[in-house]
Amino acid sequence: MIDNLSLSKNVQFFKLNKAITKKSIEDTFKEISKERVGNYLLNDSKISHTTALGNKVVYSIVSYKIEEEPSFLAGTSIKEQKYAYLLLIECNDALAILKRFIDSPEKHFVSFIGEFDYEKFCHFHGDKKPEYERVTMKNMSISNAVIRSRSLEAKSLNGILPSNSSSRSIPSNFRMKVGDDSYTLTPSTSRVGHRDKKASFDELVDWVIEIKEEIKATTNQSEFLRNFASPICLKDIIDLGHKVVAILIDLTELETKVLEGVAVLSKADDSQLNSREINKLFNILKSPVAVNGNSMKVKGATLSGKISFSKNLITIRNALLDSISVTENGSDSYTIGGYINKEKPFSAVFDSPNYSYYSKSCFEDKHLINNIQSILNIFNDSYNFSGTCSEKEKPHATNLTRFPINSLFRKVEDQYCAAHNIIICDDMNDEWADHIAIDSNSAIPSISFIHSKFTDKDTYGASAFHDVVAQALKNIGRTQAEKQLFKNKYDNEWCKNYESTNIERVIGAKNWQEIEAALDTVNKNPNSIKKIVLATPFLSKAKLAAELNKLALGKKCKPHYVQLIWLINTFISSCKDFGVQAHILCRP
Repeated sequence: MIDNLSLSKNVQFFKLNKAITKKSIEDTFKEISKERVGNYLLNDSKISHTTALGNKVVYSIVSYKIEEEPSFLAGTSIKEQKYAYLLLIECNDALAILKRFIDSPEKHFVSFIGEFDYEKFCHFHGDKKPEYERVTMKNMSISNAVIRSRSLEAKSLNGILPSNSSSRSIPSNFRMKVGDDSYTLTPSTSRVGHRDKKASFDELVDWVIEIKEEIKATTNQSEFLRNFASPICLKDIIDLGHKVVAILIDLTELETKVLEGVAVLSKADDSQLNSREINKLFNILKSPVAVNGNSMKVKGATLSGKISFSKNLITIRNALLDSISVTENGSDSYTIGGYINKEKPFSAVFDSPNYSYYSKSCFEDKHLINNIQSILNIFNDSYNFSGTCSEKEKPHATNLTRFPINSLFRKVEDQYCAAHNIIICDDMNDEWADHIAIDSNSAIPSISFIHSKFTDKDTYGASAFHDVVAQALKNIGRTQAEKQLFKNKYDNEWCKNYESTNIERVIGAKNWQEIEAALDTVNKNPNSIKKIVLATPFLSKAKLAAELNKLALGKKCKPHYVQLIWLINTFISSCKDFGVQAHILCRP
């Protein structure tokens, strides 16, 4: 029956480190076919085969009938019959896998196989000047507040894909054309597909040999793919001699549940944490955890426990986190430590800024060091933030008509917003930004969405900056909002005073019609500028430049700066993707 096979050229390829034993194959076939109905249709192991072109391989194949309830039904006794198959083709130093209705058969052969080098796999046929027709990219950002993946398609993406879309992304799937041949590659599953008519077994074997040899011979020749970042195993980073130096845990989602009463925190003795203890716990964990070998410190205090590493994952062990239970709506509880190690809501940076770990994945950005000057260029230190002692200086007196003179909000309004004819305070409730400033009088009109963050002392760690970046990126789509959404905001909030004060939310416009006219001026001018502005007086450009320039010279800088550079890069690239300018206001 092998001569009756008619198969699509859609195959997973793996390195074959040693020949798979017949027993291993037979045990696997038996394991995956437990649910079969009746006898095997095919069940052959380790059969030698030579094609008409002289290609020699060893193949194994199993096929059997299965019965399942149709996918469009539930809870019935109706069954549909279909046939599953698994075909293994061993060709000297490679294994090709074809399958249907069988999940991840490669996991049964981990002691015999390995993955081809990711770079070689991605650059398949790269020296033949392929045209890339479609690419699906995974964002390598260390923030939850960004688009995680996207797909782009064109007759040829070569030359038209923005570099900022690729340098911070990893291709998870792409379709390419080489001459008249069209291939689809999925590097994460080592799969190559060839758009072609179905092949006989001999034709399939000859094609498998051809593709296997091409993967082995591939060099990093594709200019298109050289612009992308690369995934890398955590173990490979550690094996290169690099160390994790800082971890930033993001428990925002869990904190929100607790503050909203959806979840309750309890100690080991079942007593609930009071509000002071809850605030102290979350405030501590908002600071980066400094890592030195097995030692962990946060805000100078040593944390008991350790950090361990597997091939791909970081695990954090801490007695305090493992002793605090979370109960949601009275359901089964789990510990904060368990939550952290299951969901992995944290990022980690290494002593080299080329690498980063976020949410179970590691990335290598080969272009980051070369972008240091462009990173520094978005910092503007020309504003005077001296004397700032709060964000908005609460509690507010009811007779206030402006934010207090030493508050960050007031300094932003008086200085950055001074060049704009309309200033809107959108702080509180469903805010798009702390301030929205419109300049409709200039030859090139603009609209700025300003997010402000104040801390009691200077900090160059990632926690304070992470907060303001996350807020900005969460609302980045608002820069493209329709005018009606602005009117809804005006009717619900902006037409009123700020909280219980006499501070008007809108400066420079007496009514909606004046705001509408300004928005029309911005929207109707194709050269209008949209900006995301971060007001961060806790950052000094000079100190930041000194540390980042160390990186440019190949030296090491303090761990929190490495984390900071990744957050800044995430902010810049996200703004570029939306056609928005990125600006950061800081101290000299």
